[in-house]
Amino acid sequence: MSVPEWIKTDSYFLSRHNPVATADQVWVEKTALRLWERDDIQQAIKQARFLWVTVSERASHAAKTRLDDFIPEYAMNYVIKAVASDANHPRVGHNWMMAHEWFGHKMRGARMGGDNQDNVYHMVGIEHGGAYRIDGSRLNQGPADTTWTIVANSGTSMTLASLDNEDLVVKEDGNFTVTIDDQPANGRPNHLQTQRGALFLFVRDSIGDWASERANTIRVKRLNPSPEPPLSDDEMAFRAIDWMLRDVPLYFWFTYLSHGKEYNRVTGPHPSGAVGGLRSQYGGYATVSLADDEAFVVTLNSGNAAFRDVFVHDWWHLSIEPDQRTSSFNNSQMAPDDDGNFTFVISPEDPGIHNWLDTGGLREVIFILRFQGVPRATPEGQLPRLISEKIVKRDQLDLEAQGAKRITPDERVSQLRARKKSYDLRHMV
Repeated sequence: MSVPEWIKTDSYFLSRHNPVATADQVWVEKTALRLWERDDIQQAIKQARFLWVTVSERASHAAKTRLDDFIPEYAMNYVIKAVASDANHPRVGHNWMMAHEWFGHKMRGARMGGDNQDNVYHMVGIEHGGAYRIDGSRLNQGPADTTWTIVANSGTSMTLASLDNEDLVVKEDGNFTVTIDDQPANGRPNHLQTQRGALFLFVRDSIGDWASERANTIRVKRLNPSPEPPLSDDEMAFRAIDWMLRDVPLYFWFTYLSHGKEYNRVTGPHPSGAVGGLRSQYGGYATVSLADDEAFVVTLNSGNAAFRDVFVHDWWHLSIEPDQRTSSFNNSQMAPDDDGNFTFVISPEDPGIHNWLDTGGLREVIFILRFQGVPRATPEGQLPRLISEKIVKRDQLDLEAQGAKRITPDERVSQLRARKKSYDLRHMV
């Protein structure tokens, strides 16, 4: 696979083709790994596990066996947030990443809360009263969708301001600048105004074609420098501990948005802004519970969205080996039905259908659907819509999924091989 060399390397950008490989990211990861070894962090991780056990008594036995996969990633997500939270000396940190190895270190995974493997998540610590400039560049066609938000909490659910992809002004050469301060835009393009409580700039770059699209390059500078020294390890550890424990109730609530509903019923798609999602996004979810001989068949329209994806997670909202399984599909990966809609089959075994959401052997999963970049002027009849949902016997799939694209075993092998190869590009140096 040929990888274009789009980026001019320097002391900040460390790879000609990977916008995530930056000096900021290496510093964030190595600092997070150092903090991870602290006794107070390890004690907090044990306490976080206890809290999750306490609030999740209704979890199935199968779900409980996966708790120890979830807790370390949940904890590392907050350690990374704390490391990237210095508003006085801001850095661009990437979070929600899978475990990986590069630049001489092995980085732990940091997935949680419905991590989306189509997204590259950037976080920058900011504060009300600070003035910041983010210089960026769109590589080739760029990500399928990008949204910039200012959030007021570590759970990233309290949005104070947002800049959607359709409003981002990009020059002909692909470069752009986003400004952040406590003043109105007053004609400035790509401006975000802070409010009291501002904590992070949170950027989601949604990647459609994993083989050819890349996240935007971005780097940050504070325009009104602060005399305060950089955060100490003690302060970063304090923030990590405080946030990972404080946010258990928040993410327990997010978990029960699906677990608290009737099994095998899709809720949505509904606008996501009210629950902390993107304001141009529609989302939906379901808890799917399958007998040994069953599959869940869901059909959706395209929703007039610039980007859309569907995926399955385990009980803890953790993605299921997305680099090795078809546990997710975005609009570059999914195949349309004969009528132009999109049918997905959720099951532990391969049903021979292109859009198979592989549960990794699990029979209880969370199904999530997202439509991003839905234009504000979209007519009612073209908005994201659930066409049908149904539990079916696997031997009835040919009848119940008529019109869905089929796939042969050899084609499945090729599909998975291409998926793994393209996913690995995001950690290539």
